[in-house]
Amino acid sequence: MYDVDPSDAGSSRQSDAKAEAAPRARGAAKIRRLIAGERYFGIEAQAFHEGARRTLARLSALGNEPPRIDLRGLGEDFRLDAAASWALLRAMLADGLLCYDGPSDYRLGERFQEYALAHVVTPLSRAQARELLDKVCTLAVKINAGWERNPFRIRMILVTGSYMSRSDRIPELALWLLLGRRREAGTRRGKTPLSKGDALRQIAATAKALSPLIVVRAVTAKESVERPFSVAFQADDDFGDSSTPSWGRFREWGASISRRLSLK
Repeated sequence: MYDVDPSDAGSSRQSDAKAEAAPRARGAAKIRRLIAGERYFGIEAQAFHEGARRTLARLSALGNEPPRIDLRGLGEDFRLDAAASWALLRAMLADGLLCYDGPSDYRLGERFQEYALAHVVTPLSRAQARELLDKVCTLAVKINAGWERNPFRIRMILVTGSYMSRSDRIPELALWLLLGRRREAGTRRGKTPLSKGDALRQIAATAKALSPLIVVRAVTAKESVERPFSVAFQADDDFGDSSTPSWGRFREWGASISRRLSLK
């Protein structure tokens, strides 16, 4: 299974030709998403995000002074009374956002900045999720038909997660791409095929560019897909490959995707 960093999606808002030609460079920082209406450490997403940003801004203004945090400052940043500040402090300590640094003295943990710099996104309605799913299926047809350098084609798109519930609030559209190999990838007009990693990142980033709420995973077998699921797209053409490897090699190829690569 392969997961792509959400920040990879930025370069995919371009023409199909450019997307097919140049996959996104690796190494971009991962940006956390907070879902509007959800609560984080007991506080609504937008309020928590704004409080975390105020904390970062206040500590940055200290210049060369050690960036220490106390209960009073935390309460002021998050607009909380003493009791609520204690509850928030304990929760953030437990989850690594803050670290104990002596009596009544704390410092930022590594995860704090993830929340301060996060994107707060609004959940989809079910109608919006269906419309977005239609766009992903249309994209799959384009990928299968035109991305000659990419060695993969999309055999199926399966949707799981909150889409399978009865809720009208869909915090993320969880998609699983069942991939097959393209015949003679990249050989037309002398094009060099992409590496497996770049090819997978290219497909996922282009799909995720349609919405920050799309989560993509790529697999080589339906058995790897979490249950329950619904099939949203199935290619109607033959995915056979005249150079198809033996079953043992194919199984090893699929396992290598699961071991080496991960699409959040």
